[in-house]
Amino acid sequence: MKPYANDMPISDLIEQLDAHMVSLGYTPSTLRHHRQAWNALKNLAAAEGETHFSKELGFRLLREHYHVEPYEQNLSEYKSVVRRSVMLLLEFQISGTIAKRIPKCEYEIPAGFCEAGRLFLESLEKEGLMEGTVRNYRLFIYRAAEFFVSHGISAFEQVDREAINLYLKTMAGYSKSYIAGNVRALSKFFDFANREGYTESSFSFPAVSVYKNRRVPEYYSAEEVSRILGSIDRGNALGKRNYAMVLLGARYGLRISDIISLQLGELDFENNRISITQQKTGKPLTLDILPDVGWALIDYLKNGRPEAGYHAVFLRHTHPYRPFAKGEAMQYMLRQYATSAGIWKAGTEKRCSFHMLRYSLASDLIQQGVSLTTISGILGHSELNVTANYTRLDVPQLKACALEVPE
Repeated sequence: MKPYANDMPISDLIEQLDAHMVSLGYTPSTLRHHRQAWNALKNLAAAEGETHFSKELGFRLLREHYHVEPYEQNLSEYKSVVRRSVMLLLEFQISGTIAKRIPKCEYEIPAGFCEAGRLFLESLEKEGLMEGTVRNYRLFIYRAAEFFVSHGISAFEQVDREAINLYLKTMAGYSKSYIAGNVRALSKFFDFANREGYTESSFSFPAVSVYKNRRVPEYYSAEEVSRILGSIDRGNALGKRNYAMVLLGARYGLRISDIISLQLGELDFENNRISITQQKTGKPLTLDILPDVGWALIDYLKNGRPEAGYHAVFLRHTHPYRPFAKGEAMQYMLRQYATSAGIWKAGTEKRCSFHMLRYSLASDLIQQGVSLTTISGILGHSELNVTANYTRLDVPQLKACALEVPE
């Protein structure tokens, strides 16, 4: 096993990580972005009289210099890279190596673990797990196997408790949901390998709860949602599109992924329904078209949508008028309107994300006395305990609902 780098001065730690990433084939452009963040980290350490890197120092850099919460979701690409710079240092400091990120289609599990990995992933597909879930399992297995190989462990029979514990320590500083996903994947993978005879060893993995002590969700008030919608100029094609997209988030609590994936064939104006398959869960969801949503969609489709050969409802308004591939543009767009409405300002601690519209709808429904079961149906949740987390934003009201509030 490689020694920990806990006692290495921050400059030496960064220098060794930099060289390690060069040896792994990271591109010059990727390294340039990481080096910028690492230089900022060294400057912060010098200003505070710190000589060694720590998780606390890295998180202060994210919060104070880049205004990024360590576990914030839906970050811009630039801020994601900055956070990754800090997490790489933490991972390298603990384990002396990192698991290189490569395109999803290229996750090739190392030879000593490959056959078992392939059969395990096939078993997950037969169980009916979502494609995205199977892909995440492949990623987690790939990273663990790469870690083992980098420490001289090339096959299952060489894996011991010390190796597993060291790998688990590399996850320090990551979110509970990320750690839980890793642990769950490895636990199932090693159980499968033991049953199928790839290893005689049986390991127990720690249970990681992601539901306890969750931060109370932030949301917009009904008045703030109205101000955001009111700040959108609907006199042009771009504004018509953006208004319809934000309105879908505000009135139905739809996720960004479902809005940008909405297809023309899923709009049934004759029967006044929207019928989708949710991107996150794969579950069907049918919604009545509310009057203001219907008129906004019609206005966009007739007077704002570019003519293009795509079935997606919402298209980019610059040539070649393609559908959205990711939701980052919508996050940026919402922040622009929230800024214009005077309810958010860049650089402040207050969050501003499209997903907050989902929380806002839940809060509004609770205040109206709507049951938790009904709210769960509107939001497209398959389990009530997921909805219960959303509704922690108004516990006194929730206690009047027909479900006990989880402590």
